[in-house]
Amino acid sequence: MIVITGATGNIGSKTAAKLLAKGKKVKVIARNSEKLEDLKKQGAEVDLGDMHDAAFLTKAFKGAEAVFLIVPPNLQAENISKHQDAVGEAQVEAIKNAGVKNVVFISSQGAQDIENTGVVAGLGRQEIRLNKLPEDVNVLNIRASYFMENLFNQIGVIKGMGIMGSPVKGDLKMGMIATQDIAHFASEKLSTLNFKGKNTVDLHGDRDYNHHEVAAIVGKAIGKPELPYVEFPFEDNKKALLEYGISESVADGFNNMYKGINAGLFNVSKRTEQSTTKTTLEDFTNNVFKYAMQ
Repeated sequence: MIVITGATGNIGSKTAAKLLAKGKKVKVIARNSEKLEDLKKQGAEVDLGDMHDAAFLTKAFKGAEAVFLIVPPNLQAENISKHQDAVGEAQVEAIKNAGVKNVVFISSQGAQDIENTGVVAGLGRQEIRLNKLPEDVNVLNIRASYFMENLFNQIGVIKGMGIMGSPVKGDLKMGMIATQDIAHFASEKLSTLNFKGKNTVDLHGDRDYNHHEVAAIVGKAIGKPELPYVEFPFEDNKKALLEYGISESVADGFNNMYKGINAGLFNVSKRTEQSTTKTTLEDFTNNVFKYAMQ
């Protein structure tokens, strides 16, 4: 049995589906069953509960060959760091109590810095907790680059203002990765368990892009070839996030993440053949993003 946390999210749902397609026995856990119906039809066992609840997680993890962990977002958290740490501590307690021996954790580029990377710092703190688990527990921390799916947040800006924008410097190159590629890598590791000890791997996407290039690729896919990228002031970005309904703590966490990106803290590891994944931004915009724009 492989247990998947965050099974309603982009990575968790895709990882679970890939494992089921391989014939693996999978348990998916989440707070709400509605979004798990498709995985249930594919053969997944469903367990409902709160990720802050170590007792629930212990029961859910019991007998698992491996667990797949994420720290789920809470956009309304009054204190995002407190939320992340509470979930992370409950997961670690459950791993110990349930006797789990193999863990795959979805972290992020930038997680090596737990002071200057905003919301990503919480993932770095969870890496530290997991790496302190007993010697016989194998841990693989996957530090993925910026998700291509994050571009969905630009749809309203494109439609309303005719631009793309964020606080990230327009000429700063960074990796971007499709969540299907993260799920592919994670499912391979979970199905083979070919990792031992405490390990960290980077996934950088197919190549590095700056945001002017991203806007050009997105614009071409949606029939707006002159679509510009605009660098937003941090104050304006925070105001927009608050108007969207995100808490002040989370808004500050995102802004601090962007500051870390601009400072180069998300581009410290070298790209390798192993860390380079398949899906290009052209593939993603032509096959996924442009249809989400409709």
